[in-house]
Amino acid sequence: MTQLSDAKRDAILAAASRMFLSQGYSAVSMDAIAEAAPVSKPTLYNYFPGKPALFAAVVGQVCERLGAAVEAAATDDGDLRADLEAIARAYVDVVYAPDCLALYRAIIAELGHFPELGQLAYESGAIPIKHAIVRYLRGVPPASGVRFPRAEESARVLIGLLTGDEFHRCLLGLAPTLTPRERGQLVKRMVARFIAAHRSDD
Repeated sequence: MTQLSDAKRDAILAAASRMFLSQGYSAVSMDAIAEAAPVSKPTLYNYFPGKPALFAAVVGQVCERLGAAVEAAATDDGDLRADLEAIARAYVDVVYAPDCLALYRAIIAELGHFPELGQLAYESGAIPIKHAIVRYLRGVPPASGVRFPRAEESARVLIGLLTGDEFHRCLLGLAPTLTPRERGQLVKRMVARFIAAHRSDD
């Protein structure tokens, strides 16, 4: 694919993302997306055969961004608490972003007639994130005093701690999002709880 065609695809995805998140999936037409991109209708359909494929691409793009952020943070720098806080902060900075919250809402709204979208979001977002955390946890040395004998379960616990009541309040519109300070406090509090729950007795 040429640089020009990459730019067109990016323009289509950017326009579609803005419109889906601000207006909802059902209210947006392919004609309106082509006009906003701006590209011709044949060009739009050359990249995406229909609105479901385009919406799926928008979802996949956000999920890839989330997965990449966590993957980049999941490195062993020799300080368990600092490492886990970096991983957790990369995660919350994306999932609590207003565009990501809006995308979650759009996905939920469309599940009735687009059920495969939930599977796409899970496979392209949740699974890579969990795997990145699992790889990190399995590399934690016993000398750290913290053990993760069931790393996959522990990864799910950490994700759950970070997307508890605060996340659901934001998702339901009871709060717009968390401020950077609130995200930092959430990360420190939940990572401390996570480490304490996995500290070895000996």
